[in-house]
Amino acid sequence: MNIVSAKYLYSEDGQTKTTIQLNLGTNDDGHTSYTHIPIGTNSNLYIEVMGMVEAGTLTIAEAD
Repeated sequence: MNIVSAKYLYSEDGQTKTTIQLNLGTNDDGHTSYTHIPIGTNSNLYIEVMGMVEAGTLTIAEAD
């Protein structure tokens, strides 16, 4: 999977991280694709992303 960037998203309280938003890039039509992963799941995608973070190949930014 090609991940352009990643950032945390928070619950309404502004303090609890709930989701990781992955930017998967822009297609030929100029539309950016995103996918969202709930934090703490045992999904293969979550495990893959956290492995990339541990390996130092991906950094997850804080929400804007």
